[in-house]
Amino acid sequence: MQDSNHRTRRRFIKGAGAVGTIALAGCGGNGGSDGGSGDGSDDSDGSTAESSDGSSGGDTGSGSESMADRIVFYNAGSLQYDPGTKRNIERFEEESGITVEVNETPWNNLKTSLTTIWRNEDATVDAFNGPTWWLADFVASGWLEPLELGNSHMSKFPSNLSDLVTLDGKVYMAPEFGKWGTFLYDQQSFSEAGVDGPPSTWDEVVSKGKQLNSGDTSAFAVTWANKDVFTFKQLLYQAGGQLFNDSNEPAFVDAGMDVMDFLTRLRENDLIPDGISSMGEGGVGDSFIAGQLATVESWTPLGARALDADGWGAERLGSAKPPKGPSSRATFQDTNGISVSAFSDRKQAAKEFARFMTTTESSKTNMRVEGNPAVVPSVYDSDAIQEQYPSWLLEDMKYNLNNAKSETYLAQPQVDDYLSEQITPALLGDKDPQKALEAAQSNITSLYQDIGLL
Repeated sequence: MQDSNHRTRRRFIKGAGAVGTIALAGCGGNGGSDGGSGDGSDDSDGSTAESSDGSSGGDTGSGSESMADRIVFYNAGSLQYDPGTKRNIERFEEESGITVEVNETPWNNLKTSLTTIWRNEDATVDAFNGPTWWLADFVASGWLEPLELGNSHMSKFPSNLSDLVTLDGKVYMAPEFGKWGTFLYDQQSFSEAGVDGPPSTWDEVVSKGKQLNSGDTSAFAVTWANKDVFTFKQLLYQAGGQLFNDSNEPAFVDAGMDVMDFLTRLRENDLIPDGISSMGEGGVGDSFIAGQLATVESWTPLGARALDADGWGAERLGSAKPPKGPSSRATFQDTNGISVSAFSDRKQAAKEFARFMTTTESSKTNMRVEGNPAVVPSVYDSDAIQEQYPSWLLEDMKYNLNNAKSETYLAQPQVDDYLSEQITPALLGDKDPQKALEAAQSNITSLYQDIGLL
């Protein structure tokens, strides 16, 4: 599936023209966080520049400008809550001599801020970090600079991730850290309920969930905060589906029904807590630490947090591969990366920043400091990481990285809004799931017809 998605992205991005700008016209905030041109390779300490071996694009930022001594970086939120990025910025400044002026932009405002700046072709921002699902709209609008990262840098990432940030043969985002799903469980709750081992399939989530349910403990929850679409997509990939086919046509109804049936079974058997039926977070991470959830489909920093929490530790925390749906154990690829503005006057320095921040050593540093999962598989095998985290947790995190799936698609805010407005009432039992999915698919088809993709 990944290869066909990659072909689709290359095809519609190349012909999109002004579609991205049109698609972004109605966006207000978040709908649901690459280097130099030297001759070196991406070694573990991140000290040498990446070779430009065919991934370059256009004349802009091709190295004709001199290396600036400062850049402006828009970070998605406060560095107080992003200590891994903060430490890597400090390392970059120490090793490069380039000052990074950080604009700490609230996550919900970041996309709107960038859109406003770039519509005016303003050079205010040089680089930013954000999610991969913004790429299609930003690239189609001509707002991002190809990063000129060669194979020696990009080949260390798994192909499912490097393909996701490569549009029309050019890399537009350097993967920084991930927050994809990991299945965690409370071994104490399992022991008290007499349940032997975590569920390995959707059916076992239900059957074992009935045993785990109690007055004080819910059997299952997800931690995608107010992102029903992300939860739907993760389960959609496990069901063997995807949002769009190779012709840019939405094609998610059949596999989507498997997802809706599963979530309906969870709700009807009271296996998810109140408030989670609509996929809102509702303090899921806090609830898990408090012992109020037996299992959780979580972004992985929760595992690191549980290991250090009072009453927890490696003897209580359990980790497993995501329960297999009708097709796979895939998890949703929620990766933050660093991109460079096409309007920057300091592109060379900004590209070097993107390269440095996404070396193997920087990926390791981020994981050691903050607990964010590394986007480089080799990091999980390093001695420093093996000493810090239990091997069984690292094995599952590495598996999830290599098996994560996602899609980039144009008009992302509108597409996700059309999905959300239909699937949320269906999840709550207020709308027939089949009709909800068919309505969402019809609305998205009309949207793509209106903006010239179909």
